[in-house]
Amino acid sequence: MKAKSIVLILTFSISICILWSVNGMGGSDPCALLSTAEAEELLGEPINAPEPTDTGNPLGQKLCSYSASSSNRFIHISILRTEEMSKKVRDHGQSAPSVYRTTREMLDPVRAVPGVGDDACWGIPGLHILKGSAYLVIGVGNTDKIENLELAKRVAAKVLGRL
Repeated sequence: MKAKSIVLILTFSISICILWSVNGMGGSDPCALLSTAEAEELLGEPINAPEPTDTGNPLGQKLCSYSASSSNRFIHISILRTEEMSKKVRDHGQSAPSVYRTTREMLDPVRAVPGVGDDACWGIPGLHILKGSAYLVIGVGNTDKIENLELAKRVAAKVLGRL
């Protein structure tokens, strides 16, 4: 009887994960896009526990911050998804791609970053990426430093496939 209960619970849990994945819900939590171990590997040092933030704004923006435990290094991931924007925002013609395009037009300086997502650019506060109906920003530090662009691209390579 106990074994049947465990099998039933596991089956239910796996089904929920599959549904979330198929419906794009798994990619809504930016902290689920990058593991602690991956963040430590990317930063080259131990990190504090990731800090998720649901901004509660009408754009549905969600954030996750990974900070090194012994230095000022960090990884910030911000995500906007069209389907998580309020109906009022969507009814006014806004979408994650439109927010991305507007932001890209306003960035100065801005640098195109080919080969990342559907479109990407580098400018304050980091690597701006459009992929489907998702707009991500990966911040890792000063955008004047080319090594930070390279780090942000390595983070993007880990997270984009998990959207």
